[in-house]
Amino acid sequence: MQFSVNAPALPSIPQLLSRASSDIIGKQAGRIVLGLGLDEMKREAGNAEKVAANYAALVDEILKKTQSYLDFVTVPKDLLPEIDGQVCALNESIRSFVSKAPDRVRILDFEAHAEKFKEMQAERGKFARSLYSDQAKPTSLCLTLLSLFLQDCILETMK
Repeated sequence: MQFSVNAPALPSIPQLLSRASSDIIGKQAGRIVLGLGLDEMKREAGNAEKVAANYAALVDEILKKTQSYLDFVTVPKDLLPEIDGQVCALNESIRSFVSKAPDRVRILDFEAHAEKFKEMQAERGKFARSLYSDQAKPTSLCLTLLSLFLQDCILETMK
């Protein structure tokens, strides 16, 4: 991993866009994995259109100034159940990024993966652990599931 945003207060998408030239583009990464939008949806009170516009501007900047492959992670709608329709709209916008550069952009559908995991847990009768807390935050189980999902997806592309 060449670059990761791990800060006590995560920067907004516009802040990432303003820092992109030095923090992302200057690193010459072979692959960039972006999983943005959840915190933005909370900040923007669920305005998926505004979040998607900011995200698209960042994507355009990265595509224009790098040769990197880009992987985008969708947001599970259960993380923000009170605005799940807006989360679905954001995910549709994320999925549309493929059309910007089909040979370089790929969608990692964590939303579908998390839903499948929940269904498998229900089939097995396991209800004790949830992927999300009552405060709409991912639990350690969700973070582990996401890590394993990303690992599998990246390893699959390397084959």
